[in-house]
Amino acid sequence: MKFGKSLGASAFCVALSLLGGAAQAQQVIQLVTTGGSIEAARASVNKQEGLFLFDSGIGTSGVTPSVATRIGCRPWGKVTGFRAIGERVDFPKCNTSQVSVGFLNVTMPQLSVIDLEKLMGPDGKSLSGVLGLDIFANRVVTLDVARNRIVLENPQTLEHIKKIAHEMPIRLVRSAEGAALTADLGVPTSAGTLWMEIDTGNYGPSLIDQNAASLVGLNPRQTANQDWRMTLPNALTISGPAIVKDLILDGDFGRDALRHWVITLDLANSRGWLRTSGK
Repeated sequence: MKFGKSLGASAFCVALSLLGGAAQAQQVIQLVTTGGSIEAARASVNKQEGLFLFDSGIGTSGVTPSVATRIGCRPWGKVTGFRAIGERVDFPKCNTSQVSVGFLNVTMPQLSVIDLEKLMGPDGKSLSGVLGLDIFANRVVTLDVARNRIVLENPQTLEHIKKIAHEMPIRLVRSAEGAALTADLGVPTSAGTLWMEIDTGNYGPSLIDQNAASLVGLNPRQTANQDWRMTLPNALTISGPAIVKDLILDGDFGRDALRHWVITLDLANSRGWLRTSGK
């Protein structure tokens, strides 16, 4: 989770892909990138429409205080999370809400109430909230950062993906008493597997914990950005800027790394597939 700059409108479409000789409908949420290369989606909560930041590292989806008022929510309690650097964040919550994004309609047992303007400054004024992976729980979803879109897969399209992509280890993380949902990608090293958070909301360099830096070819004592390039199994590569910090997790893949891949996540069965962007 790393908040960015100004946002614009978004649109949705249904794409038809010819897979295995038959047309299979895919549900595509087409995001629009504006200003500082921010991914946003048009969505509604209890029929209140607005513009929502998409952040796969946020953990729990949420609405702003003003939207909470409009949907009749009286924020209560708290949802507690932690940033990668260990900073604790507490948000109040709303009870059951209906969320619609693209062609997906889902009942969320709770939403966080997040003051995005406070967190992001003026860039948060136009936002109604934020959407995370918890919206897609128990579904198969593809994150295509380079093409600014999210694809809701079906059994037929998933079978095609399995033929053209490489399966990689995925760990689902359910913090905040199980309310949050994020996904980590397993990166093999000489010492063992590092678990890197897939974070489309990180518009800066990827983050690597100082204890893991040397395992991926980075200088653990250098505090400035470093150029990072590493080859994963099946010749998949990681590249982009990275910075070494004292983290509470192994690391965090930002957009500069994620844009090289198309990542399909089975959020019901903790499985994932990667392929090079453009393939």
